[in-house]
Amino acid sequence: MAQEGFLFASLVLLGSMTIQITSAHEVTAGVGSCSKQFRSDVNITVVAAPGPDGQKGDMGPRGHKGTPGEKGVAGAPGVQGPAGPTGEKGDTGERGPVGEKGTPGVGTPESTLVAFSVARTTDLTASNSSGTVVTYDDVLSNVGGAYDMATGKFVTRAGGMYYFAFTGMTKVQYRLELKKNGEIMVSMYESYPGERQSSSNSAILQLETGDQVWVELQMGEYTLLSNDNRYLTFSGFLINPA
Repeated sequence: MAQEGFLFASLVLLGSMTIQITSAHEVTAGVGSCSKQFRSDVNITVVAAPGPDGQKGDMGPRGHKGTPGEKGVAGAPGVQGPAGPTGEKGDTGERGPVGEKGTPGVGTPESTLVAFSVARTTDLTASNSSGTVVTYDDVLSNVGGAYDMATGKFVTRAGGMYYFAFTGMTKVQYRLELKKNGEIMVSMYESYPGERQSSSNSAILQLETGDQVWVELQMGEYTLLSNDNRYLTFSGFLINPA
């Protein structure tokens, strides 16, 4: 005899389980038959809660390296950021080698104008022991500052060719010498007692820087005369620089 049966269908998918139960209704067979047939017309669905997470599986093998993608289009330049703070001053570097000598520059040359003119307004008597350098108390001009009033000597500051002239006057006699570094260049001598006598002499000298030129009255019975009329003079100027 067929008995009422239940059909259980269980389906476990994505963490849910569905059970379907079919209720059977008896169907009578034909006359003379001892079998019964049942027809199911009821479905029952049961939903269960998800089960617990399963254990993490092992890592699979590493895949093959993919082909490089195409290079993208360059982006537009960004806005320049603000300047950073100034860094600390570095150590001084080693001194480099001396450079080659450059070509001479073109500029305005320094002035080489040298000229002086001085006069004495008082008499001068010679010494009996040595020559006396004639000094002059009135400076008429001293361009370049080469004449020294204190010593009566012209000291060359720029080498070159110079012109010098000097004068003398007496009522007795005198002997004057133009000296360069102590050496006599030219001399002048007058002797005519009782009368005023005046004369002059000159020379052109080649001088180097530092050379000294002066007028000297020789020792002996010699006298020079002068007053505010400036009879005694000494002058010089640079003709051509070296």
